[in-house]
Amino acid sequence: MNEDSRRAFLSRLLAGTGAVMAFGAWPDFSLAHEHAVAQLRAGETKFVFFTPEEARQMEAVCDQIIPSDDGPGAREAGAIYFIDYALSQTEPDLQPIFRAGLKELAATCAPDKFNELSAPQQLAVLKKLERTEFFARARQYTIFGFLGDPARHGNRDQVGWKYIGFENPGMFTHPFGYYDAEFLAEKKQNH
Repeated sequence: MNEDSRRAFLSRLLAGTGAVMAFGAWPDFSLAHEHAVAQLRAGETKFVFFTPEEARQMEAVCDQIIPSDDGPGAREAGAIYFIDYALSQTEPDLQPIFRAGLKELAATCAPDKFNELSAPQQLAVLKKLERTEFFARARQYTIFGFLGDPARHGNRDQVGWKYIGFENPGMFTHPFGYYDAEFLAEKKQNH
């Protein structure tokens, strides 16, 4: 995917579907983001759901979904920690999907490991799995981990928002941002 189409895709995802705004309303996802940010800031690589080997493979999958080639990607946003927390704490019913998907991933690229394959080889493997529920969920949760609302401890240091050029105008903060501030200033002047 070239830079323009990747940037356009992420921009449409953010603006068109309102994923970030809707995300802020999901407390379970915000807990996952808090966990991801805490793990990244502490420099820890401790996982709750994933084994260390599964985490390496899953992080490589996330890296292919939102690569770090022309800017920050899923790795810099800490998407793997977000997914790990979501699967262990808020979405445990998805655990069998991810376990089975990681086993299928390993079988598809055997005898090699997915994270050791070249980028074109990884893409070929993911093409074979792209219609599975595992890939659909991996893609969804990688995007959530990349574009989450930083006020809810989403993408680390706003890397996702900065990459697509989104600037938070503050209209989602209480008491509803600029317009209320302007209204309150006028009200004070009139009294």
